[in-house]
Amino acid sequence: MSRSRDRQSIVFDDSAISACFEYLKNRTGTNLERLISMLGSKLVYSHYMWSSLGSASTIREFWKKNLAQTAWNRHLETAINDVREYLTSRQESEWLDAVLNYLPQEHVFKTTAYLIVNYDNVVYGENVALNLNFKRFHIDHREAVYYLIHELAHAGYFRYRQMPELRKMRTLGDLSDAVKLLTHLEGMGVISPMKLRLKEGGVLNDDYRVLLNIAERNKRVRNYFSILTKLENKPRQKLRQADLQVLEQMSGRATRLWYITGCHMAQRIEQEWGLDTLRNLVKKGFNEFFETYRSLENPSAI
Repeated sequence: MSRSRDRQSIVFDDSAISACFEYLKNRTGTNLERLISMLGSKLVYSHYMWSSLGSASTIREFWKKNLAQTAWNRHLETAINDVREYLTSRQESEWLDAVLNYLPQEHVFKTTAYLIVNYDNVVYGENVALNLNFKRFHIDHREAVYYLIHELAHAGYFRYRQMPELRKMRTLGDLSDAVKLLTHLEGMGVISPMKLRLKEGGVLNDDYRVLLNIAERNKRVRNYFSILTKLENKPRQKLRQADLQVLEQMSGRATRLWYITGCHMAQRIEQEWGLDTLRNLVKKGFNEFFETYRSLENPSAI
């Protein structure tokens, strides 16, 4: 697919990597200040503050703690640089077309992909960060490309709506809406690199092993909707701190509920209504995404 590729602007910024190496070699205040001044370091900290519901840690405290257990050595630097070289050498058309395939026809990126060390692979607004010290990237360099596609799918999604304000949730209805938005977001993130993964045989990631196992996938989908329905049935109930464990249930490594379920929903919509319907739901939003899926399938019966 060549649609609008020439209008896309996706820029790699790896400046935080060299700053991180210098800090790991010599943990001085000056090197720490240089590290936290990098735009990639700032984006990561913003995501941390969002996802932790407003932690009191400063950016200096965050990065000192984040890197406290990481020691520089030549093997570490080589492994990270090898991933960086592979990622930036892959043909843009391969991974960009995979992302654009699941975004609205007129979508145009104006995005920076920050290459960082030691956080996670995340989106914040319309920019993304990739952790090149992610062990899965070292084992199989292709995973860096697949994760780039995943995070760019998120960046594309947030062109059409804002990230949920988790700190402002007050009711179970608010929590339910956040869960559904993030399910739509993650479902589109998981499905976007799936065809390339299948083509290249890069499906060892746990999400895809579950998605290819129909019985296990259906079990996760039923579990997801069982939890979601309880929230939807009491939308006005005041949110308690204990209710926030739902976010861990949905995102936790053991279950990956909103990743698996979101992709399952996206696949069913694409199968029944076609790719154009699915990509246009990115603009319409999570309520329409759920309504479209529920018109096709009763998740408790699968």
